[in-house]
Amino acid sequence: MIDTTPLANTVKALPHYPDLAKPESDGVYCYHIQRRISCIISGYCHTRGMSPNTATLIDACFAVFAAVALYFQSFILAVLFIQMFGIWSCVDGELARLSRKTSTLGDFYDTMTDRAGELIFVAGILFSFDEILSTPLWQPLLFAYIGAIFLITNSSEKYRSAYQSNYPKRRVEPLFSWFCAGSDIRLLHLSIAIVWFVASGNPFILFWLIALMTLALYINFLFRLWKVFRIDQSISR
Repeated sequence: MIDTTPLANTVKALPHYPDLAKPESDGVYCYHIQRRISCIISGYCHTRGMSPNTATLIDACFAVFAAVALYFQSFILAVLFIQMFGIWSCVDGELARLSRKTSTLGDFYDTMTDRAGELIFVAGILFSFDEILSTPLWQPLLFAYIGAIFLITNSSEKYRSAYQSNYPKRRVEPLFSWFCAGSDIRLLHLSIAIVWFVASGNPFILFWLIALMTLALYINFLFRLWKVFRIDQSISR
């Protein structure tokens, strides 16, 4: 029998939740739920010598698996992959902090994986529900939704490059953080709506959820422009 006690003790000795989280920029679902799971995975993967880039690659694979599952209408499997994608989106950064191997390139690919993942999820939803939903508004709605995601995510990244710190959305946008401000909560709501559709057979649940999130995202973007102005004014004083 293999003695796993040294490994278990090593994992326990590592920094854990919430030390590996990002309280300023994490969404509420990410900080309170996903980080608790990802920190356990990160601790184990760190003891096995996994690199942050490997974790990013695994995260990208979950994104592709989820998009393919959505396209072929394997909705419950897609939801599982989407949630695994969200968890592993945390793991690569946590591994970088644990191993002290943070890099600009790694951060770049981590961010690109997150953005590309959400984009292909939307594409998978578009094609899988195109025949299920009998409304000409479906495609324009998804186009508007993708545009809203682009604005809100680009504003976060531009804030980080301009002010050299993560945008503190959980602190300054508490209401939006529960509904649309972060990819964590957006993907959670999409997952719930998909499961609801599978249980009820009503596809318009997903339609109206995306419509509400689209509206909220554009309002969130305008609110963020105002908040960044206020933050800049406080910094300049």
